[in-house]
Parts: sequence; C-alpha cells; structure tokens
Amino acid sequence: MTLTWLDWVFLAVLTISMLAGFTRGLVREALGLGAWIVALLASRMFAQPVADMLEGFIDHPDARLVVAFILVIFVVVMLCGMVIRFMHAAIEWVGMGFFNRLAGAGFGVLRGGAILVLATVLITLTPLAQLQAWQRAELRPSFEGLRDWAISRVAAWEQRDPQTARELRGLSLPLNIGRQRVDEAPVEVPIELPAGPAAE
Repeated sequence: MTLTWLDWVFLAVLTISMLAGFTRGLVREALGLGAWIVALLASRMFAQPVADMLEGFIDHPDARLVVAFILVIFVVVMLCGMVIRFMHAAIEWVGMGFFNRLAGAGFGVLRGGAILVLATVLITLTPLAQLQAWQRAELRPSFEGLRDWAISRVAAWEQRDPQTARELRGLSLPLNIGRQRVDEAPVEVPIELPAGPAAE
C-alpha cells in the first residue's frame, strides 16, 4: 500500500483532531462546539435589540449591528466557557478525567472525519478531483463512501421533514448591512421649484 501526500494530509487531520480531543476531554470539546452554536443562534435573535441599545453610543446603524453581533457572541461564549470549566473541574474531581479524555479522543476522530468528508465533497466539486494524488489515494474510496452515505441521509431527512429543511435553508444572520429597516419610514425632502416669470 502506497500512500499519497493527500493520504498523509487526511491522516494528519485525523491525528491532530484526536490528540486535541484527548487533551481537552469530551466535556470541553462537545460543549465547546455546542457553545458556539448557541452563540450564533443567540446573536441572530438578540443582535438587533442590542444594536438598538447602542444607538446613543454608535451613530452608524451598520456599525451598531456588527458590534452588537460580535458582543452577543462574546458574552454567550464567555458564559458557556465558565460553565464548561466548572463541569470539567467536577469531572476531574470525581476521578473520571481519563474516561473524559478517552471519550474526547473519540469525539476528535468523529470531528476530524466530518471535516474530511466535507473536504471530500469540496474536492469532487473542483478540478482537484483530477489530481493523481487524489485518484491514487488509498483513503479516497472510504471517504467517498462516507460522503455518499451522508448525502443520502440528508436527502432522506429532507423528504421526511421538508418544512424544517426549508426553514433551515432560509436561516440567515441579521446582518442586513446597507439595507433600510422596514420600520423606518422614508424621509420626504421638500423640493421648492423656482417661480415662473411674473405676469405683466
């Protein structure tokens, strides 16, 4: 079996992700990922209200929205980080630290595999798929099989719950920069026409 340089890149990604998971543990890895998801959802919900609160400090509406978006993410991640550190310390205190790290390594492998499946999808959509290093890669058939399985699972889920799938496709962050808010009435500017010649 001869490995190409892309095989080594894939193995390096899996190894680094596994070691990171073992070092940090399952609690930090899984809950850390969940914290970012919660932060993004919270920023979508609360960015505009927070931006309205900053109206007296920042004049430009687009700048207010961007600052509010970043501020909400920062606060949520910090609060979740405090909870995660407390839970990690509690697990270490009860003597389950090694099990936590071992489970974290497994989570790291799954995360690295998901990243590589996404990379496989991107490679097959680009001219990189014609590279000899990719065509001869020993890991290519395995990850192409995982890619096809993941795509089929997503398609099956969309058929079972099309409404939720449409809602997720329409999900967007509240970065309506450069757009006029719908609740703001257009400003009417009076235009004075020059008077015509006086009648004699």
